[in-house]
Amino acid sequence: MTRFASPVSALIICVNEADMIGPCLESIDFCAEIIVVDSGSTDGTIECVKSYIAKGYPIRLLHNDWPGFPRQRQFSLDHATQPWCLSIDPDERVDDQLRQSIVAITQAADDKIRGWYIRRRDWLKGYGYAHRWVLHNRLMRLFRREGATIDLTARVHEAFQVPDETGTIEEGVLLHRREISVEEDLARANAYSSLKAVTLVEKGKKPGLVRLVLSPFGNFLKFYLAKRYFLCGRHGFVYSMSVMIYSFATEAKLYEASERNDPV
Repeated sequence: MTRFASPVSALIICVNEADMIGPCLESIDFCAEIIVVDSGSTDGTIECVKSYIAKGYPIRLLHNDWPGFPRQRQFSLDHATQPWCLSIDPDERVDDQLRQSIVAITQAADDKIRGWYIRRRDWLKGYGYAHRWVLHNRLMRLFRREGATIDLTARVHEAFQVPDETGTIEEGVLLHRREISVEEDLARANAYSSLKAVTLVEKGKKPGLVRLVLSPFGNFLKFYLAKRYFLCGRHGFVYSMSVMIYSFATEAKLYEASERNDPV
């Protein structure tokens, strides 16, 4: 497989990812273009990226002050030039099977499918990558550049959207590796739930007592049983509980904001 030959622009947004971005870049060395948008790293991320540029990686290193997740991703998309785009975070890696799948898709003449969902296999602290029989989350990450959009009103869990038909890549996964303690995970759930609640308020979403009570438990059961995180033992239980806490915090903050009749 020829390096840097696939007609793909990899899109990476980052800040202070010196310990993560190197393996990410190495896993996408099949892309003809790599767009890295940094928002002010001070930990050596820039130097790390420049070292890969020196090795011949087709990286365009750009700076853009942080405007929020969706606008930063839009900024990266605006600078892409290849017909296909692969959105990837610094703490993710493309495994070998996924690499082969992406190369095959982007070199095929058939353009009926405009976007592809990719499964992401998460790393659970103390356990490792989630059990292979877990139903990993599907994310829209590979798509035709032309016609792709992103919801600029979303503050978290933003995703690129494409017109027309989509599909799911069956072979290969994104490996999502980041060591996160329970304390860090809860802090992130608190921060992200605030962003999510603000977005819901701005979209006119009204809280509901039934959803406040049932949504957290429903999400726990979805991940622990339906997605089979029980296969990861107590680590899968903790992971599923964190999803439940995030869901509860979002609904509770939405309820609180509606009672105050002001933003979260």
